[in-house]
Amino acid sequence: MASDPVAQLAELLSADLRRGEYHPRERLVESDLVARYGFPRATVRSALVLLSADGLVERLPNRGASVRSLTIEEGIELAEVRRELEGMCARDAALRGTDEERDRMRAALDAMDYAVRADDVHSYRQTSIGFHEAVIEMSRHDGARRQLATIRLHNLQRHFPTAFQTGPFSESAHDHATIGEAIVAGDAVAAEEAMRTHLDRVVTLLTSFRDRQN
Repeated sequence: MASDPVAQLAELLSADLRRGEYHPRERLVESDLVARYGFPRATVRSALVLLSADGLVERLPNRGASVRSLTIEEGIELAEVRRELEGMCARDAALRGTDEERDRMRAALDAMDYAVRADDVHSYRQTSIGFHEAVIEMSRHDGARRQLATIRLHNLQRHFPTAFQTGPFSESAHDHATIGEAIVAGDAVAAEEAMRTHLDRVVTLLTSFRDRQN
């Protein structure tokens, strides 16, 4: 974590945004953030300015700060870019991952399988986030990692919850298993194809949602 207090708080807020702790358009009241994170008000205010520059927070005169709400077109574009970048990361992870990382990948797959069998949606979603982060780190692709770090801060399920109301998450779990098994086996072509297929489902969901609204 960064040593500068403003950067530290910005990282904490960013991580909570990625996990969906805050809703789009939710007000970010400075006094509440002071109490929650334990930083002075001046640090909170500066961190919100940083997040505003990154497009995560909207600051309006006399209304304070709130979580920025994406348009559906923005959501689709982010999902498309993520599909391309994470597909590349899955390919590189299969080629570059260490034995230790492959062992952790197997453990992550076991944890997701357990969450599915327990019908524990919250645990599954948190494990899924960790799975994708692990793939990105295994890829050793710094350019993709930096771009995805920003893209993944926008929790699309929070922005468009109706689009993601698709019932059981067994299909997603199957996708993750296919991706993870290909990476563990060192099959770069299969890993990239499986990741692109998995994330293309998000593009399709959002596109269908947009078309239903028109």
